[in-house]
Amino acid sequence: MKEGNKVEIKELKVFLDDRGYLFEGLRKDDKLFDGEYGQCLISIVFPGAVKGWHRHKKQIDYTICIKGNVKYCVVEEKGNKEVKTFYLGENNPILIKVPPGIWHGYTPIGNKEAVLLTITNITYDLNDTEKKDFMAFGDVWSVKNK
Repeated sequence: MKEGNKVEIKELKVFLDDRGYLFEGLRKDDKLFDGEYGQCLISIVFPGAVKGWHRHKKQIDYTICIKGNVKYCVVEEKGNKEVKTFYLGENNPILIKVPPGIWHGYTPIGNKEAVLLTITNITYDLNDTEKKDFMAFGDVWSVKNK
C-alpha cells in the first residue's frame, strides 16, 4: 500500500473502576485521524452474518466494536490480494482506520451480536461504495480451528 493509504490500528486505553469502564475512541489529536468528519454510523450485526466485502473511493472509516467481538478483514486488491485479519471488540479494544480503496468486511465472533461504531470523513454516498460477494476472497469468515 502506498504511504498514507494504509490500514492503521490504535490500541484503546480502558479506564476501569467500580462503576464500570470507558475508553476513548477517536480523538481529533490522534496521529491516524485526518481531521475530517462526515458522520457517525452504528451497526448491529447478528451472529452468523457477514458485512462485506465493500470499499470506498473517497470515504475513510474509523471503526470500533463497542459490544461483542468481530473478525474484521481487509484486502488491498492490487498485488497478492492477501487478506489481513484483525480482531476488534470487548476482548481487544482497538480502533481500525480503513482508507479509500481497501476492501473490508466483518463478522461477529461467537454466538452473539456485535455493535460497531464507525466515524467517517464524509457523509455516506452510495456512488462512493463498491461491493463484492462475501466469498470473493475465499472463505475467510468460517471458524478454522473447530
